[in-house]
Amino acid sequence: MADTTILTATGDDGFLHLLRGQLHDQFDGCSRMIVAATIDEACSLLPMAHPRLIVVHWTRLGNHLGELNRLLWSTTLLARQVPVLVVADRYRTEQATTLYRMGVTEYISRTHHADQLGRILDSYLRPSPPSGSRPAASTEDPTQATKSWSSTARSVAAQVV
Repeated sequence: MADTTILTATGDDGFLHLLRGQLHDQFDGCSRMIVAATIDEACSLLPMAHPRLIVVHWTRLGNHLGELNRLLWSTTLLARQVPVLVVADRYRTEQATTLYRMGVTEYISRTHHADQLGRILDSYLRPSPPSGSRPAASTEDPTQATKSWSSTARSVAAQVV
């Protein structure tokens, strides 16, 4: 499987073991994971790693919003948009709201969404179908333009925050 580099920011060996196991089971070991101990380290590795997905393990210890904001800003400077998946130890609605407003692509918790991790990884790491096989968007469908604008707006929001 080509282009399946995952940049992971975690200091938790248990989380790393869980993620590696999931990737190995799903993709037969055909993915590359670059592990950073902190979000700041992930920011410094980002230009060289060329990841297809960034996974951040979010813990209760400390407030890492400034570091995450820097990472989200850095992803907007890349040639292609890289989704950022935040995996928290426990799901908190107010935390999810804040992180989504900052520009995080996905927010899940290990305790509540462990069964969905594989599906989420698959959606970001499986190759997309060739552009010719997609149906053409109708110019009369106003929701298509809104969807395109919304995804762009989320990228811009990450720059402004």
